[in-house]
Amino acid sequence: MNDIEIEEGLHDYYRSIVPGDSVRVSRLVATTVGARRHRSAGRTSARPLLFAGITVAVVAALVAAVGFAAWRTSPNGVSGGVGGSPSPASATETATPRPSPTLHAATSATPAGHFSPTGSMDRAYDTATPLLDGRVLMTGYSTPVTIGTYTARSYTVAAALYDPATGTFTPTGSMIQAQGGCTVTTLSDGRVLFAGGAQVSSNAGQLVVTRLATAELYDPATGTFSPTGFLTHPRADHTATLLASGEVLIAGGDLNTFGEDRTAELYDPATGTFKSTGDMTMGRAMAKATALADGRVLIVGTFSGTTVTKSAELYDPKSGTFSAAGSMTTTRLSPSVTLLRDGRVLIASGQMDSSASSAELFDPITRTFAPTGSFIDGRATTVATLLLDGRVLFAGGTYSPYGVHLQPERVAAKAVTAQLGGGPAVIGVRFVDFRVAPTPMAGSGIPGATGPSVTLVSAELYDPATGKFVKTGSMGTARAALTATLLLDGRVLITGGDTTGLTAELYQP
Repeated sequence: MNDIEIEEGLHDYYRSIVPGDSVRVSRLVATTVGARRHRSAGRTSARPLLFAGITVAVVAALVAAVGFAAWRTSPNGVSGGVGGSPSPASATETATPRPSPTLHAATSATPAGHFSPTGSMDRAYDTATPLLDGRVLMTGYSTPVTIGTYTARSYTVAAALYDPATGTFTPTGSMIQAQGGCTVTTLSDGRVLFAGGAQVSSNAGQLVVTRLATAELYDPATGTFSPTGFLTHPRADHTATLLASGEVLIAGGDLNTFGEDRTAELYDPATGTFKSTGDMTMGRAMAKATALADGRVLIVGTFSGTTVTKSAELYDPKSGTFSAAGSMTTTRLSPSVTLLRDGRVLIASGQMDSSASSAELFDPITRTFAPTGSFIDGRATTVATLLLDGRVLFAGGTYSPYGVHLQPERVAAKAVTAQLGGGPAVIGVRFVDFRVAPTPMAGSGIPGATGPSVTLVSAELYDPATGKFVKTGSMGTARAALTATLLLDGRVLITGGDTTGLTAELYQP
């Protein structure tokens, strides 16, 4: 195989694993291989230098892949602070990730397809965000509080780091402000953006939630949080997606006046500021979003009043506008959304009993949705992780044959909002504690039926080549509303979601 064939093969490969960042990675490959080719001209053999160049490109591209994905930032986390700007060093240029012991951490001796325990956390964190050096940032520690007839989550500023090289969790700097329902996004320069969110409080014995417009940045180099600019207006339970330009698209969320927000905005890491962009076709809260291979952003799943819709839409960064993208095959609230290596999007499960067993594929070329294989175990509140070989891991979750979903809490929250008169601070849906005790309600065609939900230990893999789900090893403990984070060595870190929220384990593909 000659130099040109190797270069073309690397371009194709990295476009598949880092679709939204293919231009930057392709340039990296071209520069590295080209430099090695130039140095080797006139030498007897260029093979050692060429392989060295390819190795550098592979490591750098994998680091970029993890940072770009941040797995499209699931709607979890914390945020806050007063207006400010990013650190000068990272505001003007893309930083080169610093070497870390985790970069070359060996995989564990665990057999393929099995889980093994790793270090325990000191707190039950809700979010896990991969950093470019291979470590994982843990945030969103919360405790249940009872206000009136509601159980809510009260968040703190605590944060920690997981190091795959040692298998341990250690504290890091504290956040500026404690809240939940914000988004967490790893930026291209390695910093982490926390945007929006909400705080809970009591008003004459009633649960009140105030949405926030604050944002802050975590710098892995210093282990500290610092404020950055304000969102254009308060929002919580929105989506945040890293674009190929390095900007972050923030869309939708819950309004302070109750209902779903249809506005969107862009965060510019270079200036630390937010600016408005086009509005969505409809208001969306608790939706999910992912960047496509061509740079557009797909957004699916949301409430519309007290019901869940099938509709989807696309954001085009070139025009700054949203457009309808058809409808899913079934209603899904906060489903898993995974960009596959072939450019299609796998949309699966959700927090509704009606979607707990099904999955579907979105084709960005035809803008159509089509069913694909069904889960072996129906699982709501599960998580999806794209593995390095292109398969998708689904672990844990909850399931009830009687139906487990959020709609009853949503209706109750709206009734209390009317009682409060729709002031600047209103009842928040997310903070009714379904995460700790899902409420079994009538569902699945069984009028008036109720029953307990089951927290799962099982896991399964989706294979895009066959469109089928197959069983893989089970976790060591049952988990619901867990986190799953792909590490640089290909393993998956599973945290929280158990009865204590403190344990963690690793999956070996």
